[in-house]
This record gives sequence, structure tokens and C-alpha cells, in this order.
Amino acid sequence: EVKFSVDGNEIGSAPGLCHAFCDVFLDDNGVSPAFRDSVVENCCEITSASTTTQPLESKQSSHNPMHILHRKSHFKLPPLPYPYNALQPVISEKTLRAHHLKHNANCVDTVNQLLNDGDAQLKGLNLVQIIKNRQIRQNNPALYKNAAQCWNHNFYWKCMTGAGGGGEPAGLLADKIRQDFGSFNNFRKEMESTSIKAFGSGWTWLGYDKQKKKLEVILTSGGGNPLSENITPILTIDMWEHAYYLDYEERRLEYVNGFFDRLVNWKFAEKNMNHAMGKGFIPDITHQVSHRGLPLLGAIISANWVKHKAIHMLFRQS
Repeated sequence: EVKFSVDGNEIGSAPGLCHAFCDVFLDDNGVSPAFRDSVVENCCEITSASTTTQPLESKQSSHNPMHILHRKSHFKLPPLPYPYNALQPVISEKTLRAHHLKHNANCVDTVNQLLNDGDAQLKGLNLVQIIKNRQIRQNNPALYKNAAQCWNHNFYWKCMTGAGGGGEPAGLLADKIRQDFGSFNNFRKEMESTSIKAFGSGWTWLGYDKQKKKLEVILTSGGGNPLSENITPILTIDMWEHAYYLDYEERRLEYVNGFFDRLVNWKFAEKNMNHAMGKGFIPDITHQVSHRGLPLLGAIISANWVKHKAIHMLFRQS
């Protein structure tokens, strides 16, 4: 582990960084503080505290012993999969900008702050690991809620599309909806009624329970997530007020109807359904080969051929 020092004062450390790099850029011999901070942040994957909001007295000199280093933020705010005006007129550009750049970003910042200030063992966890960790839910609810909100938002953005959204699903998801709800209309009515019944802030989910082998409509409050109950999310609607209030005020049903009529991304939901049920190209090939009476070896060869073909195509695209 390499130690950083400025004028003889230790200011931090970074594991795995070579000493030669530190000797060149962190010797304080004519190197500007801004340049040093930039190098540290972009090359060492740690962020200088001088680039964040600090008390005035700690900013007056780069030699101040209060000038310390800490690990770079663990999570970043992901970009939306479409422009901010892509969901109009159902969701306005003003609402989407505020939702993404203010509310979603605040959750990311909060998670990073809690991880930076908390137990070092937590820093290596991803969002799903945090959400599924029962001990974190019980002993560190702030981290759980904000991590869940990060995951929920990332998932919610993908549940919508500005092009070709709305209507009804097809394929496996459509079949499973008819099987578990009787019809698509029954499913939609349950999603709508559950959404408008939400007390305060929360999320309405379509989830797949692998134990029951059944789709369910679930309402979670605050930052709740079905993953914590081992239910796989297929689709969600954000029922926090900041998701709709600027456009609809208290008219929740209009927002939900607009989501289903024009925005819902059934292709994304179909992928989630296939994943939840262990379906997909390779499993389907294996099933079809076995079903036609060929030896098991044929199924294995077929699956491996498809896998290698996919890898080859991936490298060609890259």
C-alpha cells in the first residue's frame, strides 16, 4: 500500500499504486494543487477532499494538514437511456430532469457518503448485495433504503421508452400474465388499483416469485425492493410524488394510464421474464434439441456452439 505525503505530512493512501508514480506527481515541487488533484482523481481512483465542499480555512493552502484524500465515490449516477424530452407528453422534460438529476442523484450521493463513512467491509458490495443483506436492512436502514432507491430508479428508467412504448406484451411474458391473472386487462387493473392505493411514497412492481412460479403485483413503501424477498422484478412504476406531481398533481391514475398506454417498455420486461424463468437463447436451444429426441450430448454441443458464436460476435462488434 502506497502512502501519500505532502511536506512530510501523510495525507492518505492507495493500495496497488506504484511508488514511482507518487514520486513524480505528489512531490509538491512546482506541481499545482489543481493538477495534482486531477491526477489523483482520474488515475488513482481516489478523490481529493480539496475538490469537495470544505471549510474556507482548509482551502487556503494546499499544504494545510486538513487536505486529506479519501476513496473515490463507489457509485455514479447512470445516464438515462433516452433524452429528457423523450417521454413527453406523459412525463414532461421538467419532471424528468428534476427526478433524475436531483432525486436520483441525491440517492447516489447519499449511498457513497454512507459507504465512505461506514465499515470498510461494505465498500466492496454492489447494490443488489446491499439490498439482499438482511443485516444491513436491520442495522443500517439508511444505507439499505438509499441503495434500493438507486437500484429502483435505474430499473424504472429502463421500464420506459419514448419509441414504441405502451400497448400489450408478447411472447413468454404475455403467456405468463394470462396464466396468472386471467387476462392482460385483469393484470393492468390490478397494477392500476395497487398504484393509486399507495399511501405516501412507494413503488408498484410486477415481480416473479420463483418458489411459487407465479407473477405477482407488489406494492413497496419508501425504497422497498422485491429483491429483499427473493422476488425478481419484471416491471415497476415509481409512485413517489416527484415522479408525477408536477405534471398530474393528485391525479395518479392519469399518470399510471399514460405509463401503460404510451411508455411501458415491454421488450425490457420480456428480457426480465426470460431471465427470471431461466429462459433464453441457449436454454431454449437445449430444450428443443432434447425435446426432439436427440442425445443429451447433442444438446450440450448445440449450447456450446451458440455460446462460442455469441462470444465471436461480441468481439467483432468491439
